[in-house]
Formats: sequence, structure tokens, C-alpha cells
Amino acid sequence: SSAASDVYKRQIIGILVIAFSISFMLRSQPAQYGFELHEYDPFFNYRATQFIVENGIPAYLDWHDDMSWYPHGRDVVSTSQPMLHITAATLYQIFGAGSDLYDFSIMFPVVIGSATAIVMFAVVRTIGGTTAGLLASLFFAVSVPVLYRGLIGWFKSEPLGIFYGLLGIYFFLSGIKSNNGKSSFLRLVAGGVFVGLGMSSCCLLYTSPSP
Repeated sequence: SSAASDVYKRQIIGILVIAFSISFMLRSQPAQYGFELHEYDPFFNYRATQFIVENGIPAYLDWHDDMSWYPHGRDVVSTSQPMLHITAATLYQIFGAGSDLYDFSIMFPVVIGSATAIVMFAVVRTIGGTTAGLLASLFFAVSVPVLYRGLIGWFKSEPLGIFYGLLGIYFFLSGIKSNNGKSSFLRLVAGGVFVGLGMSSCCLLYTSPSP
């Protein structure tokens, strides 16, 4: 019946909210030692994101950073994870609501990493059904290796790369299973796009500085 279906949907949403909340709380634990960026790379990623916010994406794509890799400088786009910087800058401009970019960067891996638990549900549900998807979401929310590379202040590539990668896998799987030719094609294209975004978010295309 319709009432039973509504209850079932609310139960699914409730479990996903629990998975998101658990992941969010676990990832936020290091905040008790200070609300700061951790390690070295997050500070460069913050600076690169700040450059986009202040100068725009076209300027970023041509940015040769003279403050890095002395004395030759650094071609940022070809030696970093540009989609991390572009995504963070775009989301900040949409959802930042006047907050400080530094604080936004600290929270970024927590929110993206926790949201990935929901994407994990969608991926596994496509393969094994709703129950399997909910269990996968809960397991993902408490997975120590995943949490370790996506704690608060860890403004690095892994959280966003996993998010985009799993989203791409979901679109691939749903496109393959879909019986609608046009819908399947669009989902497969979306899958390729998001996998590409994931690679650009977490993989480094290194080119050594010119001698």
C-alpha cells in the first residue's frame, strides 16, 4: 500500500541520515585538538582554491606559481589535482554564505566524505538491493582506512576523488541495467565524466620543472 511504501522510504532515509551522521562525527574528532588544516598539502590546496575564488578559473588554468618550487616556479594545473581546487572553490561560492574560506576548507573533507556514504548506498543498491546498499553505507561510514584519509582538516584529494569515482561507478551500473536506450547512454556518459573528475581530483600529473 501507499502508506507502507512511505514508511519504507522513511526508514531508508533514516538509516542514510544515521550513516551520514556517524561518518560526520567520526571524521570531526580531531577538531578537539584544534580547528586547523592538517599536514602540508592541505595548505597548498587551500591557497590554490583561494586563487580561484579571487581570480577565477581561467586565470587558474594559466597560473604559474612563482612562490613554489624555487627558482623555476610551478605549473599548478599540470602538477596538482585541479578538480579538487575547482570543485572546492565552486562549492564555496555557492554555499559559503560569507564564511571564511579557510574554515570552509577545514570542513570540506568531512562533508564530502560523509556524503560519500550515501553514494555508496546507491552503488551497492544497484547491484545487490536496498538492504545490501544500506549495510554498505553503514560499513563505509565507519571504515577506518577511509576515515583516516578524510578527517576534518584533511583538505587533500582522497575524499573528493572517492566521491566522484563512486558516483561515476553508480552511473555506469545504472546505465548498464537500464532498458531505456537514451537514458542508458546519458548515464554512461555521466559515468565517464564523473570518473574523469575523480581522476583529476586525486591523481597527480607530474611534469618536472624546466632546467
